[in-house]
Amino acid sequence: MFRWWDLNVSSLGPSDRKLNFHYCFGSVIDRVLKTENIVCIMSSTDTADESTVENYSSKNRPKKGHFTLNEKQIIFNVYNRQMQIDSAPINEIVEQVANIVGVSKTSVYRQEGKENHSFSQPRTYPKRVKIADSVTDFDKNLISRKVHQFFHRNELPTIDKILNEVNSDVDLPNFKRTTFRKILKKMDFRFQKRGRNGLLLEKEEIVLWRRDYLRQIKNYLEENRKIYYLDETWVNADASVKTAKQAFQVGFSTGLKNPTGKGKRLIVCNIGSDTGFVPDALWSFESKKSGDYHEEMDGPNFEEWFENILPKLEDGCVIVLDNASYHSRRTEKLPTSASKKATIQEWLR
Repeated sequence: MFRWWDLNVSSLGPSDRKLNFHYCFGSVIDRVLKTENIVCIMSSTDTADESTVENYSSKNRPKKGHFTLNEKQIIFNVYNRQMQIDSAPINEIVEQVANIVGVSKTSVYRQEGKENHSFSQPRTYPKRVKIADSVTDFDKNLISRKVHQFFHRNELPTIDKILNEVNSDVDLPNFKRTTFRKILKKMDFRFQKRGRNGLLLEKEEIVLWRRDYLRQIKNYLEENRKIYYLDETWVNADASVKTAKQAFQVGFSTGLKNPTGKGKRLIVCNIGSDTGFVPDALWSFESKKSGDYHEEMDGPNFEEWFENILPKLEDGCVIVLDNASYHSRRTEKLPTSASKKATIQEWLR
């Protein structure tokens, strides 16, 4: 076995201790014994009983990355020392050196193949700064304003439109499309697909109902009959712009806003024709719920209002309204599975 007389390496780290220890042995150590991949390390102050045994397997100590100048010199010195004390074939010596130093055999072959035995430090390249990371906060603020201007104009901002506006601004640098897309992502803008070229597909019965409705309206118009249209809607409190100053003072937008259902709102029902709304026919009340206003409309209240406006309409007129549940009701209420037995029997008679 190899017996290596250890040097004072207590100030070195674990990895440096191995390499520096083997690097210095050529001029200091005078006795070397060989065994199978087992290295006995004995300090100059230790006895034989105090020696420690370690298994230096290259599989357990892989070396990754580039070698430093000292590490290259260590591998080369260990290889030369093995060549002087051992007459084994080169491939066996290379394997021994790889196990001792803790590197791969390929690394040993690289250092052994140096003709001039001079080593150089691996070349280091400065880290390239990406254009997307070099944009200043001032430029980001200007780009953000460009994006929000599209929302103020109620126009969908696409990357090509925004890039054209940015590159045409003399206060901003010119960007390529790919780089500009990365900049927008770093500014926390998100891309969404919106399709506006939709194809309307309806059931055949709906198409037939519409055709029948249009034919009937055409016939009523030819008969010079008055046509009234009836519907309901809701109005939020304080949801309208009251002054020109309020309309002008708009900060950054967050996109196209949808109507909100927060706060008080009124439910409005009215009827009108081509000549305007029917006088004194407006029905409005404050909503008590924040959900769908249809939930607060019921058949009895609508029927009472409808009966009050009928005398105000022309004779022989036509009233057009949708199929909301409270616009019609059955004169005879049908029983359900929850109805009592007596109720079902009475209905069957």
